[in-house]
Amino acid sequence: MSGGGTGQGGSTGGGGAGGLPCPSSAPSDGEPCSLENTSGITPRGDCTFGDDPRPNCRVAAACVSGKWRLTQPDPTLCAPPPLPSACSATPPAMGDTCTDSSLECWYDDGTHCACSPCRGGSAYPLCQTIDPPQWACGTPPQGCPNPLPQAGEPCSDAKLSCGPSCELPIRCEDGVWVYDPISCPICASPDTPIATPEGERAIAELRPGDLVYSVDAGAVVVVPIARVGSTPVVNHRVVRAELDDGRVLELSAGHPTADGRHFSDLGPGVPLDERHFVVRAELVPYRFQRTYDILPASRTGAYFAAGALVGSTLR
Repeated sequence: MSGGGTGQGGSTGGGGAGGLPCPSSAPSDGEPCSLENTSGITPRGDCTFGDDPRPNCRVAAACVSGKWRLTQPDPTLCAPPPLPSACSATPPAMGDTCTDSSLECWYDDGTHCACSPCRGGSAYPLCQTIDPPQWACGTPPQGCPNPLPQAGEPCSDAKLSCGPSCELPIRCEDGVWVYDPISCPICASPDTPIATPEGERAIAELRPGDLVYSVDAGAVVVVPIARVGSTPVVNHRVVRAELDDGRVLELSAGHPTADGRHFSDLGPGVPLDERHFVVRAELVPYRFQRTYDILPASRTGAYFAAGALVGSTLR
């Protein structure tokens, strides 16, 4: 197994022509920087450095308040090689049993396999425990570079998300690869109807700048969307909440309500917002391949889904 090389996405430093002005090598912690972050969200790294194929085993540098803040890889996680000797020479079949639930294998073709005690390899929103553990494997979506890109390198497909899991999200945003904070699936189904001045629209259709209804200073207001998010999921489960007006919402168990609770807290007779209460709530298999969320540009970040006020995971 190579260490990532210097091919596409495997250079030792982030940035370059068309990307962020990342240094050619990792800066010192506290060294002055001048990158401008307009998203309001601090990424795990504006720039990354190193040739390890595992994104979490690269040095991450975020420009915060005019100074570089470096995050070093966890030596416990990154001391073993990307393809330990206990891994098979070729990727195992999805669902095959395994014995060491700490074992992860990164293959030259971009396949990442983990011996997982959770069905489907995901602990989100709930780990469906299995014994013995099983192999869960995945490859980056079509169009993603191999090895995975450095933060700050240029990209061209704004819809592309290449991280190996929700704990390592890597998105193409504004022409550069961004290493986001953890964004595990606590979002909505793509057909969730969102209230806009043009009528209800499916959440998957919405883009930054589109207008939606939100709440600010206790009043219902029309604001643009500041950010949208989408997370790929496998064997996911969501809370199906039936409301007293007959409408239905399907959101992940960890999705916030407008008042700071989570959808996992909902049950019969429990209010969702000031105008709606839940008639029935159950955890059901998810029917889609991705979850979705939006962030209105208001102080609450809340929006109306199927007529009910809910919170945003992107706030």
